[in-house]
Amino acid sequence: MKKRIVNILVINVSLLSLLLSGCSNNVVPTGQTFEVKRGDLDIVVSADGSLNMPNEFDLKFGTTGQVSEILVEEGDRVKQGALLAMLDNTAQKNAIRTALFSIQTAKNDISFGCGTDHLPYNYPDLGAPRLCDEAQKDMDAAINYFKQGNYKDAGYWLVMTYFDIEVCEDLIKFKPDAAVLAGAKTNSTYNPDLTAGSSPDESSNDEMVVAYLEKYRQKLMNIARDMKIGAYEKVVPEFDAAQQEMVIVKQLAKSTISIKSRFVFEFADTPTSVGFLQSSLRSLQELEDYLAQDDAQAIEAAKKLYIAKLDLLVGRDVLENQTLIFESGGGINWKTLQQYNLSLQSAEIALYQAKQDIMNTAIIAPADGTVVSVDLKKSSVLSAQDYSSRTAVKLVDTKSIRFQGTVDEIDIMKVKPGQKAMIAVDAVPDKVFTGTVAFISPYGIEEASVVKFAVTIELDPYDVELRGGLSATADISVYSAKNVLL
Repeated sequence: MKKRIVNILVINVSLLSLLLSGCSNNVVPTGQTFEVKRGDLDIVVSADGSLNMPNEFDLKFGTTGQVSEILVEEGDRVKQGALLAMLDNTAQKNAIRTALFSIQTAKNDISFGCGTDHLPYNYPDLGAPRLCDEAQKDMDAAINYFKQGNYKDAGYWLVMTYFDIEVCEDLIKFKPDAAVLAGAKTNSTYNPDLTAGSSPDESSNDEMVVAYLEKYRQKLMNIARDMKIGAYEKVVPEFDAAQQEMVIVKQLAKSTISIKSRFVFEFADTPTSVGFLQSSLRSLQELEDYLAQDDAQAIEAAKKLYIAKLDLLVGRDVLENQTLIFESGGGINWKTLQQYNLSLQSAEIALYQAKQDIMNTAIIAPADGTVVSVDLKKSSVLSAQDYSSRTAVKLVDTKSIRFQGTVDEIDIMKVKPGQKAMIAVDAVPDKVFTGTVAFISPYGIEEASVVKFAVTIELDPYDVELRGGLSATADISVYSAKNVLL
């Protein structure tokens, strides 16, 4: 019995020892600590996409005809306003000549109706000087646009001046025989002026004038070539010289004309003037309404302004000259006067339209860029069925590149226009480009059961060569904070 009690005590002591030993091994855990520091916090949204060149131009001729000149090759870098290609413009030049003859016919009707002797000794009467006046206006416009840095419009009006001089040459080269026309008109023998023969031969003078105009036209083409390569410092003195030389051109054109009496009535009645002035007011109102639109384009606004200016100029000329017809006498009644004016105004409008039409035979660079393809060659023929669809020259502005990509719908509400972005281009791994969010599509597109939204980012100026179509990734900064606890 005593032995049993001892065993029980031993067992209890052992259990107590084990219990105390287990309690001694329970270590109280300590709390974890982290280091807190300050820094900048940037939250970004990623977009996958590629680079795109927005200024790609498929340049086409605006009319039918045969290609006469291709002035560029693939890889050429050209400047805004450069002349790139030309069609044969014989038909368009003839249209200008016809319009000039119609103007002169209308003027002659007015002067003959007043009983004024207005028989020229040689022809085409005042057509060549009139077109030189147009050339002067077009040259002034080219120079003004050039000084403003608008090289596209400067190139346009320079080419227009070139065409003016070219048609002027044709007018002098191919003028009809004055004696034959005078005899046919008066049904009598043509009697030249008593001073005939005392001055140099008219044909030799005409040849000299044509030769001078050809050289002047070549100078205009040289200016166009310098503009094509961006040699603007060289163009400045060339434009100044061409403008000064235009005075000689106009004098030479007038030297091909010999008239008994210069009593020409440009325009005649006040109602016509009022009509054009009212039309100009309507055009200006249309321009004002158009400029109020969010999507107004500079080119379209310029067209509307040109129409308003044209109406004002015609109305002014009518008003300034309307007294001439009444001072001359001649017994013209109001109905006849109105008919004369309608004929003259129609002829004037036909001239302006013909001058616009001839510009459809030229292709002018709308922006700086690189010629990436020339799809027509010299002597190619454009028909009425295909001229509007056949690209002559493809021009790309390689200095203007955008990133276009997509953002998941879960992140799109965080992206706002104007946010900054970092763009990584796979083909340029050692360079990071910067840009600004310019556009976020309001419509999503489902791709593989995920809705994504298109985003456009305008790249900031860069100093490496990029190409359209390169894969890229953009990190758009949607939130940033400076010197915060991280």
